[in-house]
Order: sequence, then C-alpha cells, then structure tokens
Amino acid sequence: MRFVTFKPICPIQSSSHLKRYNNNGQRKFSKRYSDTLNLPKSKFQASILDGKSVVARELTVQKECSFDKLYRWQQKENSNGEFTLHDGPPYANGKPHVGHAVNKILKDITNRYKVLRGHKVHYVPGWDCHGLPIELKALGEEGPNYKNLSPLEIRKKAREYAEKSIKIQRDAFKRWGVMADWENAYKTMDAKYEAHQLTVFYNMYDKGLVYRDLMPVYWSPSSRTALAEAELEYNDNHISKSVYVSLPVTKPSPTLSQHLEAGKRIFALVWTTTPWTLPANQAVCYNKNIKYSLLEDNDKRDIYLCEASFVPKFQVISHREFKVLSTFEGTALESTKYENPLTKETLPFLQGDHVVAEKGTGLVHTAPAHGHDDFSIALKHNISIMNLLDEAGSYTEAAGAELQGKTVGDNAEDTVISLLGDHVMHIEDITHSYPYDWRTRRPVIIRASKQWFVNTQQLRQSALDCLKDVQIFPKASEQGMLSQLQQRNYWCISRQRVWGVPIPVFFHNQTGQILLNSLIFEHIHNLFLRHGSDCWWTLTHDELLPNSLLSPSGLGRSEDYTKGSDILDIWFDSGTSWASVLKDQGYQADLYLEGIDQFGGWFQSSLLTSVAINNKAPYRNLMVHGFTLDEEGRKMSKSLGNVVDPDVVINGGKDLELSPPYGADVLRWWVGAASLHSKILIGPVTLNNIKESLFKVRKLIKFILGNLCDFSPSSNLLDYNTLWPQDQYMLHLLYKFGEQISRSYDQNEYGRVLQMIEKFMNSEVSSFYCHIIKDRCYCGDSKGSPRRASQTVLFSILKVLTRALAPILPHLAEEIFQHYPNRAKDYHKDIFSVFQTGWYDLDPQWENPNILTVIQPVLEMRHKLNTVIVGEEPVAFDVTIFATHQLYANLQQLQPEVKSFTSPLTEMIGTSCVSLTDQSPQVMPDDFQVVDGLVSTQGKDGQESSEKFVLVISEAMNHLCERCRRYSSESAINPCQRCLTAMAAGYS
Repeated sequence: MRFVTFKPICPIQSSSHLKRYNNNGQRKFSKRYSDTLNLPKSKFQASILDGKSVVARELTVQKECSFDKLYRWQQKENSNGEFTLHDGPPYANGKPHVGHAVNKILKDITNRYKVLRGHKVHYVPGWDCHGLPIELKALGEEGPNYKNLSPLEIRKKAREYAEKSIKIQRDAFKRWGVMADWENAYKTMDAKYEAHQLTVFYNMYDKGLVYRDLMPVYWSPSSRTALAEAELEYNDNHISKSVYVSLPVTKPSPTLSQHLEAGKRIFALVWTTTPWTLPANQAVCYNKNIKYSLLEDNDKRDIYLCEASFVPKFQVISHREFKVLSTFEGTALESTKYENPLTKETLPFLQGDHVVAEKGTGLVHTAPAHGHDDFSIALKHNISIMNLLDEAGSYTEAAGAELQGKTVGDNAEDTVISLLGDHVMHIEDITHSYPYDWRTRRPVIIRASKQWFVNTQQLRQSALDCLKDVQIFPKASEQGMLSQLQQRNYWCISRQRVWGVPIPVFFHNQTGQILLNSLIFEHIHNLFLRHGSDCWWTLTHDELLPNSLLSPSGLGRSEDYTKGSDILDIWFDSGTSWASVLKDQGYQADLYLEGIDQFGGWFQSSLLTSVAINNKAPYRNLMVHGFTLDEEGRKMSKSLGNVVDPDVVINGGKDLELSPPYGADVLRWWVGAASLHSKILIGPVTLNNIKESLFKVRKLIKFILGNLCDFSPSSNLLDYNTLWPQDQYMLHLLYKFGEQISRSYDQNEYGRVLQMIEKFMNSEVSSFYCHIIKDRCYCGDSKGSPRRASQTVLFSILKVLTRALAPILPHLAEEIFQHYPNRAKDYHKDIFSVFQTGWYDLDPQWENPNILTVIQPVLEMRHKLNTVIVGEEPVAFDVTIFATHQLYANLQQLQPEVKSFTSPLTEMIGTSCVSLTDQSPQVMPDDFQVVDGLVSTQGKDGQESSEKFVLVISEAMNHLCERCRRYSSESAINPCQRCLTAMAAGYS
C-alpha cells in the first residue's frame, strides 16, 4: 500500500459543523428518548456530604455493618493462620491526640488487611495506667491539699483518673473504626497483669539480672523521682551558668615543682556548666595523652595549669597576659593534689580517659555523685560517694550551714559562686542542649541514689543476637534500634512515687540487707492476685511478711524488716506486657507497631525483659512510624495554636466554617497516606485535599454501582472469551493493579496503596474505561452481551476496589458493599460486612499481555485524533484508519467490517463512525484532515516491528441520533439502527 501525502493538519471548523451547536458552543440535544436509556441508578451518594451528615452516615455504617461484631466473628471463622499484633499501651492520661490516631489507625489497617486475607487476628488493646503523669494529674485536682493525702488516697484518685481517660480514649478509638478485642482489653493496673509483672521481676532478680546499688541517675527534682533515659527530652535552648574556677594546688608533682619558686602558687583551672556540683567535688581528672601548660601571671606572680590549647582563650576571658613556662604530657600530673576551696579538703588528680582535648580547660572537675564518668572514676579509685542534695534538689545539712536549703535551679548556683570568691575566673551564660523531665518540662539533674537496675550489659549481646531474627519496617530505621540498645549501659527501674507496682522486697532494719526469696515472692504474688497492688499498703506488715516464712530459715521475725518503698518504672510495667497478653501466643507477637521514639522505650524494655526470661524477642517484626507536625513542619503546641484534635477532624469544631467535620475516613486516609514517613504533616489544606480525593473516589464508585443496577453477578457474568478486547485490556490492567495492591499491603506500604488506587481510578478506570463504555452501557440492549460484558468488567473492578480500599477506609468500603447489586441474592443473610467476604481473587485469564499489542496502537491513534480536534467532541467526527500488515490484522480483531458505528474499535476511538482499510485513497477532499504516526506491533511469531498508520478525519456524515447522541442515524427524524433495535428489545 502506498500512502499519499496530504496538507498539514489544522483544527476542523466548518459552517455545517457549527450548525450542530447552540450559541454557547454546546451540542443541541432532545430528551425525547431519555426514558428508553439504561441510565445509572444507585442510592449511593457521590458527595462526601457537608455538616454533620457525614458523621451521621459513618455512625450508621458502623451500626448496620456491625463494626463491634467483626473481631469476634473473625476469631471464630477465619482459618488462614493466626496473626498477632501486640498493642503497645497508650498512656491513660487524657484525651487522644493525632499521634494516637496515627498509631491506632496504622494498626487497624494492618489488622483489617489480615482479616480480609483470612487470618485469625489477635489484637488485644491495652493501656499504660501507672506512673507520675497520672499521679500528678490526679493530685492536681486536689490543689495544695495533695500533700496531706495518704498513699492509698493518692492511688485511688490516680486509678479513677486513669479509668476516666481509658473510657475517653476507647470511645475515640472505636469511632475511628478500630477493630479490637475491646471486651478483654488489658490495663497495667489490673491485679492479674501486676502479678505477671512481678513474676518477670522476680525471675530476673533470681538470675542476677536485677540489682540495687548507689549510682548517679537522672533525677527530676520537680517530680522527686529517678528517671530513665527514655523519660528525658532535650531542650536545645537551655541556659546554664558556665564558670571557670581556679583550684589551689597543694602538692605539685615533680614536674610542677620545678617551676614553683618561693612565694608563688599554682592553680589548676577547671570549667563547669553545673557550678552547684562544686561542693561535691572529690577529684580533678586529666588525660595522660593531652599536653598541658604552666602559665605565669606577670602581675600577680601566680601560675596556672591548663591544657595547652586552652591558653589563648584563657588570656581572652581573663583579660591578662601570660608567659608559658613549660608544656608537657599529662603523665607529668600524676600524684598532684589540690584543695577544694569550698570544703578545704585535699583531693587528688586522677587519670581519666573521658577527658578529651580542646573541650574546657583539659582538667575536669569530678563530682562522683553527679556524673556517670565521675562515678566510674570513683569506683576505680575506691572513693566514697558524697551526695549533698535531697530529693527536691536542695542541699542537705551535710553541705554546711551556708548552703543548706539552697536549691539547684533557684539559688544554689549563685551561692556557690559567691562562696568561691576570687577563685572564680570567669562567668558566662551558655545556651546548650540539656535534659528535661518529659512530664513536668523542668530540668533534671544527675544525682547518686540507691536504685534498682537491670544489668543491660549482661543482656545486651543476647538481645542483639535475638534482633537478627526480627524484621524492621522501614528498613532505614533498623540502625535506630541497634544504636539505642548498644548505648544503654544500665536501666534504672525504680521510682520514688506511690502510683505503680511496688518492688516486693524487704530490708533488714540493722544491716540493710535485702530480703526476697522464692517463698516470700510466692506469698506476695498470691496476695497481688487476690487484692491487687494496693495490698502493699492495705495489709499489715505481718500479713505481707508473716513469721511463718522467716522462722524455718532462721531469718528472724517480721518486725526485724522494713518493706521497700520504691515502685517499678512504667517502662518495666509496659515492657512486661508480653507476659500477660501473649501468653497463649508463645510469648511472641508477629508485630509490634509504634512510633520511632519507642526504640529507646517500649520496643527496648519489651526486648530486654523477654530476652532475660525467654531468650527471644517478643516480636517477629517491628514497624515504626514518625511524629505528627503541622503543615509548616512545626511541633504542635497550645501556645502556637496549631494543635489538631482528631475529634474536631471527625466531628467538626465550634465554628463549622473554620473546622468542618470530615469524618473518620478522611482521618484514616491521612494516616494511610502518611504511613511510615518520619514526619507526618496535618492541617486544613491537607484535609481538604483528602476530602477532594475522596469525593472523586465516591463519584466513580457511584457511576460503577449505577451501571450495575440491573446486574446479578450470579447470573449475568460473562465468560472471559466473550468480552470485547477493551474489556479484556481493562481486566489485564485490573490484574496488574490487584497484584501491586496486594504486594504493597504485604510490605506495609499503605501510602503507596492509596497512590495506586487514585492513579488507577482516575487514569485507567474513570478517564479511560468508564468514558468509552458509557454509550454501550446507556444505549445498548440492556440485556445484550456488549452491555453485559462491560458490566462484568465493572463488577470485577468494583470487587477489587472495594477490598483494596477496605483496610484503610472501612466506612466507605462497607457503604459500597451495602449498595452491591443484588447483594441480598448473591450473599448469605449472615454476611454483615465486606470483611467477611475475603480478599479479591484475580482470575489468571485476566493477565493477558498479548492484548496490549491490540489495544495500545488504538490508544495512540485516539491520542493523535484528540490533538487534531482540539478539545471538541470526537462523536462529531468520522475517521478512516489506513493501516497495513500486522497492524491492520490486529485492528480487524476490533472491527472485522470495513465501516462501523458500533464496533469495539469505534468505541475506543470515540468517533461516530470508523472505517478501516489497508488501501490508500488517491483523492482526498479539501476539508479532510490527516494525522499519522508509528506504533509497535507484534506478529504471531512474537516478533515486534514498527508500523505506520494514517487517520483521515472528517465531519460526521450521518444524522444525529436523538437517543444515543451520536451521528449514526441514516434518518434525520429516527434514531440509529442500534438504538431502534435496543428499544425494540425493551418493548418486547
């Protein structure tokens, strides 16, 4: 075949064509035959609705689809293996926030997907109920009278506050659509839970993994208790007094003595940002590998000792000139002694590897009661620990009359500086990162006290080995878990409050020796089971420690002992949850899912306790998510006024114009889209965008449901081989889409799931398939195979989409399922939820890559056509397609006849008529337009080749059919033949 050359293309605009439009450029239509069309019918609402109606609709869905029954149903009916997601207990401390929403909804998405896949899901929700925040909130309601309350009164108020918070949070979680075993939720304050926790404690104690010792710990004067590292938050804008102090050397080493002339004194320079620790100074540390210098003061004839690199800075801050007398290695400082100006004690210089070059003066003031490195030095040199601060951070009597009662952070620093007098060389304020109590938002201190510790060093390697069998999502966060574990040298598990689980030990009144053995523990354990942990205060001393447990072992009598007053850290509370909740699952869950901050919190405390007892991790997989921020990437705070309340997102605020109700599914979409991102932004713009996306989804679903109004899946589904090529092409796309969705859910990529759903629905289903089949659906014979073919595909799309949406948007999915065509006929009456119907099946026949070689060239032609008609409706035109060889053969599968108004090819091209030929015309009218292109084709032998096509475009030649609104009628007054046949079938 020879292709002739035509003139360049340009937009088609002829006078006869324009007559078919009104003055506004719109086509003129008659409604005479509207009643004969197969118009969509569905009560499903496309609009997401405004005002409170969206809320009412979701509540109705929850009720009618029995959200509260699904958990029990799947526990009884599902049989495709078990899946256990262990719920990290949220703190029972007030209303839920958007961080809760991220966590709970991500868990629910995971669980609902597993239910659809036929798994028997175990998900017992829980609450962390003990600890200081709840105690403080409960005491806050008492005002200044709280100091008069007994431990039992405090515990009663704390318990009541926790119960009230649990109810508020539980109601919110249910409203978000979270499926769980709500009837058997666990609470860390329940007697049985506390008893299991004590068992873990005793077994670790019995193995030597728990010990009591004097050690510097993070201490919160504002809370009056020890804190673990996970209970700290760092304030990057904390201001401290930075002080340079001179300490008189009383016994110089031989190297120093060489420069000590009569009448001269040597002063060692130290630097600290915690001047309140100087009264507890017990040594000065140096590093043998650092170079030090002696400086002579030309005015006062004094000599100063510091690191060589500090000399220039010292001259600046002291406003003096110095002469360097000598520079030497740190080893030359061995045996040097100095005097603490505050205590007048003579104290040693000690070698310390923790002293680093170019930080401070190179000489480190050492207060073993107030520093971890300092404490290690004291242990190494057998120095007794001197702690001068009480629980409120105030100096005790041991600090001397001038300091007694002075408090750190108030007047302690200024008093110490005043007492130092001329020994203070320089003072300046510095801004730096400093640890704060995460609950009171007040600075903490390091303070030595008797505490209970878990020996993490002994457990660390086993824990790291167990982590090798744990898969962490996302993979990039894996190092966070490892580094947090490797950096933890010990875990302080005791607290000095009353709202918690008491550490069940006794101390000998004379020796202070700890008393706890298996008989005593078993007795206490049974008391906890019967009475709960309140028994530590409600029962008498003899009831807690009867003589019958002591006498046989020669341990004396009950009155010889005092019960312990410490409670267990809440991280130990929650970290032993596996012992209670996972008892029937072999003490191991398939998944723990929490925020990334739990690498140093619940993930780690659970791991350490489980490894200690079971020598395995309590989880097979870890999934972590990020933190919520406002749309500008800022933390949410009341002072900024940028806090987003999930209840307001769902139900709306006081001003519905400013804070409209979006419903739970918008909140869930936001969570699903954010998925495992490290920063999760939320605000009005984000929520409105989701609302718009949800509207597009609903609009398409309504179209699909409407066109399935007379379709019964049990009787109207057509065999794959009877479908049109574009139907088979759509099913191929659906197959690929379904595979990708399943893969993304399996990989916990929920944001990707939503992206693929939006792209598939907007591009493949709405813009392509639904657009081309409208004529077939609306105007063809309602029971004819072409229409039934499109309905078969639409129903397949509906089934896959409903289930793809369901884990993330259960309210929408259930609502869609309620409107399924002939649901009463095709589903058993006991089916109340789409989650009972299982995941979708993808028919292997749908995967048909060969159909691409037939369809893709047509899509290219369609695109070329639209570039010519410049946005006008394709039905206003006819097109002749010239093709040769394999391309022509492939197109004949779509249109065997030369000319057609109703062929699959015509439907896909979108014009009123398509002519197909392999013969090129020799003559072309002037008002015809031409476009050509190249497409890839594949022959029967599988070989690909590139072939040329030509489209000849003209105005539609036939009359407008008033029924189908296409130019396909041979008569100006009657519908086209296809419509006449369809109407006749309808009349019959």
